[in-house]
Amino acid sequence: MVTRQAAARYSASDDRIQQLLHDWHESGRAAFEAQYKALKYDRERQKRATDRQKYIALDEGHSGAWLVDRATGDVYNIKSKYGVPDKSKRLGHIDTVTGEELHQYRWWYKR
Repeated sequence: MVTRQAAARYSASDDRIQQLLHDWHESGRAAFEAQYKALKYDRERQKRATDRQKYIALDEGHSGAWLVDRATGDVYNIKSKYGVPDKSKRLGHIDTVTGEELHQYRWWYKR
């Protein structure tokens, strides 16, 4: 049986995704630079978006952080296994989630 995947409505190159990455990056700058005087924030905490089959991976540095469902626009924190969304940790929709929220809930451990 062959199933069809819903057509992707969102991609890593979308203006909304790129603006969200920028806002997320800038929301963490002040605290990082206050704590780590010798490190360069733009080098240590780079943010990037990568298109995957079903999700857009929003990564920070060398680790995964968030997944955006390409069909629905829902934003999820990831499970401990990279590329697997934690559906119990849905942050919201790509059109309403802010960069500050991505920064604030980056290490969202409580259930």
